[in-house]
Amino acid sequence: MPQTRAVRRWSVLSWPGRWWARQSLRARLTLVATAIFSVAVLTGAILVLQLQRYALLNVLDSTAQKTATSVVTQLQTSENGIYDEIEPSSGGVTSIQVVNAADQVINGTPGFRKILPVLSPSQLNDARAGHRIDITNATSQLGERVVAQKIGPYTVLVVTDLTRVDDSIRVLRRAALIGGPLAVLLMGLATYLVAALTLRPVAELRHGAADITETGLTDKRLPVPGARDEIHRLAVTLNAMLDRIDSSTRKQRTFVGDAAHELRSPLASLRVQLEVAQRIGPDVSWSGLVDEVLEDVSRLDRLVEDLLALARLDESRKAPQMEPVELDKLMEDVAARYQYAPVPVHIDEAVPVTVKGNADALARVIVNLTDNAVRHAAGEVTLALATKRDGSTSSAILTVTDDGPGIPAEERDRVFDRFYRLEQSRSRVSGGSGLGLAIVQDLVRTHGGTITLHDRDDGRGGLCAEVQIPLHI
Repeated sequence: MPQTRAVRRWSVLSWPGRWWARQSLRARLTLVATAIFSVAVLTGAILVLQLQRYALLNVLDSTAQKTATSVVTQLQTSENGIYDEIEPSSGGVTSIQVVNAADQVINGTPGFRKILPVLSPSQLNDARAGHRIDITNATSQLGERVVAQKIGPYTVLVVTDLTRVDDSIRVLRRAALIGGPLAVLLMGLATYLVAALTLRPVAELRHGAADITETGLTDKRLPVPGARDEIHRLAVTLNAMLDRIDSSTRKQRTFVGDAAHELRSPLASLRVQLEVAQRIGPDVSWSGLVDEVLEDVSRLDRLVEDLLALARLDESRKAPQMEPVELDKLMEDVAARYQYAPVPVHIDEAVPVTVKGNADALARVIVNLTDNAVRHAAGEVTLALATKRDGSTSSAILTVTDDGPGIPAEERDRVFDRFYRLEQSRSRVSGGSGLGLAIVQDLVRTHGGTITLHDRDDGRGGLCAEVQIPLHI
């Protein structure tokens, strides 16, 4: 039972939070701004009333003090210390009394000469000490204020009327009671309209996002507001993100389609060869069939390996684990693998160079470039390694050169696209998967380097692939 009561109490306490969460952003901004403005108006009204009353009382006390000083001057100049013609001055002074040390009235304005003091004994003591005393007139029930000034055995009491002060404060209070709620209402309406105008671009962004969700990213982007504010920058940033997503989606579709196409060719070849062998039966040349099947299986193996390499690169998109790598020794190790290649692979020049990188990734760069060169070379493939200094930076320059037909200048940028192959490289014998150079480019970029293709420097035809990797000293 106590637990049930606690749950109910918590549910009641959490209701405002749930109600607040259901409100629109426009309503929240309006409520918050109106609440803050209401507190400011209330605080300002209270301060104005207090300051106005304080200012009016200061003026009234100043007038009373001047009157008291005038009476004191008259008393000092009289022969017997008593002046019979005391009259109140203007400025709210209603009456004046002169009281002796025994608290007896010895003089005053007409009507106040022979009566009791306007203050009690305790109030008189406070007045003589310099305090301002507020009293209520017994006849009119109106508020009065007493200012005292002591001279010798006498005390001059100046009584002022607080009616004008109270009337002024009452007028200000009525103005605040009428103008305050009106100002709060106008502030709420203005905040609501400003919030609506401010959030209109956000609503347009939401509608644009809903349209894109229904129809897709193709040729559709979020509307960009004309104002150069935060919402404008948000829309631009979101559109840039959508561009990247659209580009990645298109590349993924192309990649999947090309991968399926590339995988279909060797699989179809394998199927045809096996079906033919099944129909021919024992008379088939099994040695030739096995060679052709192994060739297709090797092609499938290379393609799957390249696809996995690209998938890993796309997934990580960051540099692999870096460590010092002796690039010259790595190049020598790779070149040694091609001793039985169709064309000779030799190293022309290899200066000792150590770079900060990943040995497996850099070995794959050299292997892919060498494979392409061997596949298209007519008589030889040359590897070289040098260093280059450009201002304050130094780089390792790795070149792989062949004497094949080369690549036309207009095609040299496109060969780095995935699955792109030149027309002369699409045969089963000489053609690759179209992924080797794409992998090389991604790996080189993860090392902060660049790769370019250009003609051989000696003018004998062929192609030179140049990889430039910065040296980290």
